[in-house]
Parts: sequence; structure tokens; C-alpha cells
Amino acid sequence: MRAVGWLLLVLGLIAAGVTYGVELHYADEALNDTNALGFSRSLNHGVGAMMGTFGLMLTEWQEAWTSPLGMAITVAVCVGLFAAYFFRVAWVIDEDEREARLHSGDGDESYPRSS
Repeated sequence: MRAVGWLLLVLGLIAAGVTYGVELHYADEALNDTNALGFSRSLNHGVGAMMGTFGLMLTEWQEAWTSPLGMAITVAVCVGLFAAYFFRVAWVIDEDEREARLHSGDGDESYPRSS
């Protein structure tokens, strides 16, 4: 299980890098004040008037999340959580085996027996 977790983690980080490269290559030019004068100011004013400062904050989060870097980070986080599941399962299996050895009387090399 631990090997599967490491394999998933490595492949997932590679996939995150590929996602970043592909998204960066095919990304549309963002609408901002450099190519559409006054766009950001107008957008922020409209969102601020309708939803207040929380709406402005959510708009900034949405823009960051849909950027190429945001998508790559999302892929990396999801793969990390999925790999963590396999690491946890491997740990539980190891603990169950250790407890079974302790209860069967074989002992465990990692814990010295008291006499």
C-alpha cells in the first residue's frame, strides 16, 4: 500500500506539472487593465456594489483558482490527499500486524520485553 501511495504521489505531481504547462500554453489572455482599460476597476466596483467586500474576496479567489497555477495546485492537493489515504491504510495494516504479533506471544523487536 505504501508503494502505491508513493507511486500515486509521484505520478500526481508529474500530472500537476503537465497540467500547469498545458494550461499555461492554452490560457486565454486575462482581461485586465493592460488590455482592456478600466475593466478591473469596473468589475471590482460592480461586484463590490452588489456583494460587498466578501464578494470582492470571492472574485479574487475564483480568478486565482482558475489560473494555470491554481489548477496545478488543485491537482497536486487532490493527489496528495489520495496518496495520504494509501499511506494511512498501510500504517493501519502495519499496526494490526504488530498487535497480532504481540498478542500471539511472538513479541516485537521494536519493543523490549520486560522480565
